[in-house]
Amino acid sequence: MNDPVTEKIRRLASDLFDVPLGQITADSAPATLENWDSVQQLNLMLALEEEFGFKFEPEDMESLQSIGQVAAAVHSKLGVSG
Repeated sequence: MNDPVTEKIRRLASDLFDVPLGQITADSAPATLENWDSVQQLNLMLALEEEFGFKFEPEDMESLQSIGQVAAAVHSKLGVSG
């Protein structure tokens, strides 16, 4: 998880969920981060859309339940490999 796109995602998640960057890993999920609730899920998706310039589908917002899944979806939308 060292590519620039993933690092941006980790920084956004760290800020939104109010946890140290070092605690954000590919396995970080609502079950492992106390502040990751449905409102923060929406805030994360909106922040990613703004940062990277694309839109998620509503079903994407519900199904992306870990930082690794989020990173894979962003890479896919950007057409880059992660």
